[in-house]
Amino acid sequence: MRNRLVMAGLVALSVYPVTSLARVWIGGDVGVTGGALAGTSPLGVYGGLSTRSFPVGVELGYQTLTVNPARIGMFTVTALYRTPITQFRGLYFLARGGVATIYSTHNAFIRNTTRPLLGAGVSYRITPNVNLRAEYDLIVDPRTAYGPSQNADELLAGVTYQFGGTRR
Repeated sequence: MRNRLVMAGLVALSVYPVTSLARVWIGGDVGVTGGALAGTSPLGVYGGLSTRSFPVGVELGYQTLTVNPARIGMFTVTALYRTPITQFRGLYFLARGGVATIYSTHNAFIRNTTRPLLGAGVSYRITPNVNLRAEYDLIVDPRTAYGPSQNADELLAGVTYQFGGTRR
C-alpha cells in the first residue's frame, strides 16, 4: 500500500510541470437522453488536455447509461474546440467531434459499436478554475437491436475543474 501511495505522489509531481504549459481539466456531468438512447440516465466523467495557446484539445470520457435491467457504458474520444464569447465575460463556446464506443450487457437494446459523436455547448467560468458546462451531443445511429435506425441525443450539464487557472 505504501508503494502505491509513493508512486501516485511521483506521478502527480511529474504531471505538475505539464499543467503550467497546458490546459488540463477534469469534470463530471449528468443529463437526459432522447432518440435511440431514450429512457437512459447518463452519468459521466471526463478529462482533457490542450495547449494554452491553441483552442483545440483532446478529451476522454466515460458515461454509464442506466436502464433496468441492462447497463450501457460509453467511452468517448473527442477533439474539443473552446473559444470565448467576447460579448459575455467568462462565457465560452464549445464544439466537439469524435467517436463514442458503446458497450452493453446481454439484455440491452444497444449493440456494441463505435459511432461518430458531435456536440456543441457553452461553459461559464465561475472561478479561475471552475466552469459550469452545458452541452448537446449527437451520437450517429448507435445501432439499436430493436426498432428503426435513429440517432441518439444527449443534453448534459456538469462542472469542470481546470488545473492551473487561466491566463486570459
